[in-house]
Amino acid sequence: MAKITCKSILTKSKLPGADYCCNIYVGCTHGCVYCYARFMKRFTGHEGDVWGQFVDYKANALDVLKEEISKVRWNEHILLASVTDDYQPIERKLELTRECLKIMANYDVNVDILTKSSLILRDVDVIRRFSRCEVGISCGIDDKRASEILEPGATHIDERFETLKALKENGVRCYAFVSPIIPYITNLENIMRNISGNVDYVMFEIINLKPLDTGLFRNTLIKLVGAEIYGEILTAAKNKHYWDTMQEKATKLCREYGIEMTGFFRHDNEY
Repeated sequence: MAKITCKSILTKSKLPGADYCCNIYVGCTHGCVYCYARFMKRFTGHEGDVWGQFVDYKANALDVLKEEISKVRWNEHILLASVTDDYQPIERKLELTRECLKIMANYDVNVDILTKSSLILRDVDVIRRFSRCEVGISCGIDDKRASEILEPGATHIDERFETLKALKENGVRCYAFVSPIIPYITNLENIMRNISGNVDYVMFEIINLKPLDTGLFRNTLIKLVGAEIYGEILTAAKNKHYWDTMQEKATKLCREYGIEMTGFFRHDNEY
């Protein structure tokens, strides 16, 4: 863990539904094998480091946020976070995210928190101070063994489902972010069954092959499912018809479970 400083904490975003991103940490010890944010290593002095084994914290984040928060307009959205998880394990000790949320709550800005961590429940008291705050829980890998291998540092998948339930019970508007959908590993029906009644809506996103560490992804999946199934996964992930079918299935499941579907995000995996 390293202490760093930042010039800005609210960065302009091109992501759908986000005007600003707030990344309080650099790196992420969840260590997800499929993480698209690995590209950040070359911009942050971590080219020789293993993704998932380093994290820097922005020691001046609170001071910078106090200077920048007033520029956010009433109708603009802030996303926590886009290239890290602001509730990764180190947050339990440092509480930087919690303190940033307190500052944001004073200005009642529009905030969207996306995380894999049940630690979010610690901050329900702060979240409830917002008039406009949503919490999304990423839950694309529902198989327990697959989750332990592909996202080794993240909160257990069953605990994430329970986190959604607890958020809902505490009056927090929340959603499931079913991402990444990996062919033959992600079970959409099982996920929908587990989130039913505990979310306001659901979003889907397919696996994005382009930013992956191809060797790590291949070797990890071969360890998980074997070389033959890995080949089938890769073939399906590059097949437009496969994703058309999956999108239709997701739409149908949302109707069956009475859950609003707000997006099915796709990537050009060399169709």
